[in-house]
Amino acid sequence: MAAAAGRELRLAVVGATGAVGAQVVELIDARALPCAELALFATERGATQTVEARGEALAVAEFYEPGELSRFDLAFLAVTRSWAADIVHARPGPLLVDFSAALRVPAEMPTVPFVAPGFTPAERVREIAAGARLIAIPHPAAHALASVINAAGAQGRIVCATVMLGASAEGRDSVEQVAREARELLSGTHNLEEDEIQRAFNAYPADPEMGLAAALAGQCAALLGAASHLLVDVVHIPVLHGSALSILIPEVADLQNLRERLRAAPGLMLAEGEEGSAGVIDAIGQEAILVEPAVQAAGASVWCAFDSARLAALDAVWVAEKLAAAGAAPGNA
Repeated sequence: MAAAAGRELRLAVVGATGAVGAQVVELIDARALPCAELALFATERGATQTVEARGEALAVAEFYEPGELSRFDLAFLAVTRSWAADIVHARPGPLLVDFSAALRVPAEMPTVPFVAPGFTPAERVREIAAGARLIAIPHPAAHALASVINAAGAQGRIVCATVMLGASAEGRDSVEQVAREARELLSGTHNLEEDEIQRAFNAYPADPEMGLAAALAGQCAALLGAASHLLVDVVHIPVLHGSALSILIPEVADLQNLRERLRAAPGLMLAEGEEGSAGVIDAIGQEAILVEPAVQAAGASVWCAFDSARLAALDAVWVAEKLAAAGAAPGNA
């Protein structure tokens, strides 16, 4: 049932104390998203905490079963794939905004649209809310890659990209694990188990069996609305927060105006001048994707740095903003 026109949304954040969920709550507050109710849920470990939002300390409740979401208009699922799958399968009523789909190839879930600002019209968001009631948030690296390809006019051309993921791209547990390992390595108390990969102070390729490269290429193509000739490699880098992309585009139309197109593109921020910097640390807390192009005779390379958790959360909150503006979201009023 659609929410009445002009009515504030009832929102739930499942996984509110995780890396992405915490950013969702912060953005709802910072962007003054109108909502009649904001409920926060977490696993047993994250429950019983309080989070500052909307001028008060909101309690985080332990999440037990999907039916708890039935009274809401929209629920953000910032949880593991297995948790999200259980909730999606139950279809408790609200529009479900699923972050766990960021690890999936679109072809594996053809009826679930990937949605992101700059690529999805607002009216399309409202159509999905009224119909499918399930939206997939793309991987932040796929969003960043699609944004640069779109700005460069390189749709359908050969593009090579190396995706460099910080620990926060895998959630708060990963951040805590890398930080703990770093402390142990510095103190000489860390012992690697057999076949264990050292994560702190190390860079290493992602497990190809995870299929993340294919997922990123597929999601990028889905956002662009056209198949692209993408070669994607994924590596983990020894930073706690933030991620980066190195994009090579051998053929760029109007190569000399690439900087201007990147500067004008929505969601991108060109690093310029003596104070301009596009390091991973500089991207933390930014809502824009920092870009720094280099034009060469053989084509162009574009360096990107972005806050993975914040970019994913921004995409999801943007969905809620579009629905709130139209006064339309599925609910069970």
